[in-house]
Amino acid sequence: MRIDGPVVVAVDGTERSVRTLRWGIEAAVQRRARLVVAHVAAPAVGPWTWAGAPAVPADDDALVGELRQVCTRVARAHPDLDVTAVLLHGSTVPALTEYTRDAQLLVTGRRGAPPATLTVGTALSWRARCPVAIVREDLVTSGPVVVGVDETPGSWFAAGLAAREARHRGVPLHVLHARRPHDDDAGRRTALDVAADLAETYPDLPVRSFLSDGDPVRALVEASRTAGLLVVGSRQVRGWRRLVGRRVARLASCPVLVVRDETP
Repeated sequence: MRIDGPVVVAVDGTERSVRTLRWGIEAAVQRRARLVVAHVAAPAVGPWTWAGAPAVPADDDALVGELRQVCTRVARAHPDLDVTAVLLHGSTVPALTEYTRDAQLLVTGRRGAPPATLTVGTALSWRARCPVAIVREDLVTSGPVVVGVDETPGSWFAAGLAAREARHRGVPLHVLHARRPHDDDAGRRTALDVAADLAETYPDLPVRSFLSDGDPVRALVEASRTAGLLVVGSRQVRGWRRLVGRRVARLASCPVLVVRDETP
């Protein structure tokens, strides 16, 4: 993951994008990073395409004009922020995945969809190379940064990113581990080690560890009720991606930052 890349905010022109953009602006300001407002003009698909007739293409000129207006408003409100816009073409998830390969953060929204629904945001959190922040349109809270930790090496990476987020925001960091039935104590030991290491690395950052028994997803979702940001990792297990964040992001009450494990 790059720490000098831009913060990319995916917008779709709807009202829910306003909250997503606001969150992304704050993230870019905190990081002193360049802000890129991105919109994907997906291929037009309609009943006439099946008959061989061309579908009506997106009006690129109109979309570019709208993006420029957004950038102008952001620049006026934040004159020290470097903001640009980009219009991408193709299917939304592949286009944003490819464009954000060198980004330090991708910010996307999430509708108040049923928990079982696979949204663009959760699909991006599964595929993108950079961390993905999924911002709910209907509820954003303030509070500590909570990071889910287990015994895997990727937990250290996610916890380090969570610590930087907490320092940016000036809030405490909570390191959480939930032990499943029949699990050993490796995850608990890792959580305690992570909390101790971060407290030593950042003496000005209040760090607390929380240990519980039960389903990690349920524990993280419960913690999200009073959190300002929830940080979770993703990793490969026996060739299959197990993405706790994919489940948590659909249920959490605060924005969720999904961090991809750097290991293959």
